Amino acid sequence: MEGVVIRAARPEELPLLDALVLRSKSHWVGGRVADVPDVTPKLTAADIASRHVTVAERDGVPVGFYALNEHEDYLGIGLLFVDRPFIGTGVGRLLWGHLAGRAVALDARLLGVGADPRAEGFYLRMGMVRRHEFEHDGERLVWMVGEVATVAGRPARDGGAPPGRHPTAEDGSVRRERPAGPAGRPCAPRTYGPGCPARP
Repeated sequence: MEGVVIRAARPEELPLLDALVLRSKSHWVGGRVADVPDVTPKLTAADIASRHVTVAERDGVPVGFYALNEHEDYLGIGLLFVDRPFIGTGVGRLLWGHLAGRAVALDARLLGVGADPRAEGFYLRMGMVRRHEFEHDGERLVWMVGEVATVAGRPARDGGAPPGRHPTAEDGSVRRERPAGPAGRPCAPRTYGPGCPARP
């Protein structure tokens, strides 16, 4: 999309990003922000560096952003939102491309995201794979994973899935499910996503 610049977020933009999240979520309820449950954790100034908060800016105004959560065994996509007027314009794909490059720079091998089911199609198009559903703060979410080598369109390393192919449990590029964890949801070995055992 022309005129969009990807850059690091600034502390003074945090209230704008919180409002952007609500407008983005309102896309699914006819644009009525008042009908959107305000359950998304608010970003802090400390998050900007520690969570690699990055915005897509157009005409000096943020129109989308992402925030990451670094874990020992996967890189979590904590937040990825596009402002409602810009949904479907390519801003999300631009942010995804930058996010994938950041994952490579961080030497991450696996991405994970608890996605709104209505955003599942976007993540599937980006190369992520659906694993299971879970609830968080009253929201039903879909846990999805993807090999960084695949979603970034780069050659796979150490036996990962080849470029252009979705990773699967069968070829070993996504680990097989374990029996359900304490919260009744399946847990993959060394991938401590939502509902899985706490880290040692």
